Amino acid sequence: MFHYTKLDMFCNDVVKFADADGYVPEAEDICQDFSYPEEKFKNLRNWTQHIQNSVHATRTAQQKLHAWRNRL
Repeated sequence: MFHYTKLDMFCNDVVKFADADGYVPEAEDICQDFSYPEEKFKNLRNWTQHIQNSVHATRTAQQKLHAWRNRL
């Protein structure tokens, strides 16, 4: 878990996966550690898909941030 602001200006595609406190799940995280509406992830399949999408969006944002930091 990490706070979406860690990705600076490249957080836009990741923020939609964040919970109410701004924390984004990573591969091994469990739903109970987050502040999502209880009904949002009633079954494991929904949570698994959310994690997969979150991890993909995070990797993309990290790559953009890394490229931006190393642009000079």
